[in-house]
Order: sequence, then C-alpha cells, then structure tokens
Amino acid sequence: MPKSFRKARDAAKAYEHLEFEERPTSHEIRALGAWLYEQQKFSTEYVQLLMGHATAEMTERYQDGHAPKGIQYVEAKADLAI
Repeated sequence: MPKSFRKARDAAKAYEHLEFEERPTSHEIRALGAWLYEQQKFSTEYVQLLMGHATAEMTERYQDGHAPKGIQYVEAKADLAI
C-alpha cells in the first residue's frame, strides 16, 4: 500500500510544495486520523476497532504525539448575535 499511496498522493499534487521526504506517508495520515477521532471524543475502543488494532495500547501509540506542544484547545460555543 505505501507505494500506491505515494503514487496517488503525488498525482493529486497537494504536496508539490514540499520536498519528497517531507510529504506525509500513509502511516502518518493513518496516525493523524486516529488522533482526530480521539480529539472528537470517540472512545479508544471505537478507534481501535476502526483501525483494526489488536490492542488498545497500539491505538494509543498511534494517537500519541500529534498535539502541538504548549497549545491548549478549549471548546467554545459559536453563539453570535447577528
């Protein structure tokens, strides 16, 4: 899959501005997806099933390391009075 992913990624031309070594891999995209599910409060068990992992620990390993250091996210209600 990685070779076919690279071909599709490069054919889409979404990352032409990046050097080849800096372009995201299928593994990086997959790990980012797991992290995004976590940020949306999906359970680890759900993400584990979605990703086909045998253990919750593997899913947590995929989810680790995507949050920017020093940034705290807060939920805010979009409550504009127009």
